[in-house]
Amino acid sequence: MITRRALFPALADAFRLSGAAVVLRVSDGSLLRADNGRAARQQAAAPGSAIKPWLAEALRPWRLHRCALRLRILGHRLDCSHAHLAGPLDAETAIAASCNQWFAAQAAAADPARVCQRLREGGAEAGEAAPGEELQLQVLGVAHVRITAMAMARAYRRLALEADPAVMAGLRRAVVEGTAQAADAPGLEVAGKTGTSRDGAWFAGFAPASSPRFAVAVFQPGGRGGRDAAPLARELFVWAFRSFPR
Repeated sequence: MITRRALFPALADAFRLSGAAVVLRVSDGSLLRADNGRAARQQAAAPGSAIKPWLAEALRPWRLHRCALRLRILGHRLDCSHAHLAGPLDAETAIAASCNQWFAAQAAAADPARVCQRLREGGAEAGEAAPGEELQLQVLGVAHVRITAMAMARAYRRLALEADPAVMAGLRRAVVEGTAQAADAPGLEVAGKTGTSRDGAWFAGFAPASSPRFAVAVFQPGGRGGRDAAPLARELFVWAFRSFPR
């Protein structure tokens, strides 16, 4: 029997957000582990930036965009946290840096129906947002979208199998040089994305980036994705590779 420690306390009631985590095998989608399984399947939360890589396909054609770091949308302060980046950003760099301005700029020209369809394909709870600022908030994972940890893991499993090379490269760079560095582990080549929303902290990703075997999603109420969810994801990747060596 595979032993493991519990990452989160048991779900106390149906009205309180609780931490949840999921590990899937990429090849066949089989569930290898679910911490707080009920919450992982039933508890939906705003995804923040963790949803950006999944939505990248719905934002084509991608355009280069310069980031001035400061961003306000309908009263939400959504300033970029990455360092100043010289020159216009492409999709890969925008994912690696989690650039809110780049994604907001793509959303400004996107089709709301196409974005909504993509969200629903990923298992998210989403309605069609109004064009413009409401759609920008949806693409940034701030409003008009909620998702469970199980659905997030399944969406990232699909990314592991079919994502554009630029998205794949951006996800790996997010772990090597971006906000998801705490999810990395020597020799595992983790690729993934953090997210921080009003509901809590997210990490979603897969490993190895070059030939994905495991997909992981973590949601932790409160906190921030890079500080709170990413270290738990690292534990799960290490557990998966040790428990299922081949």
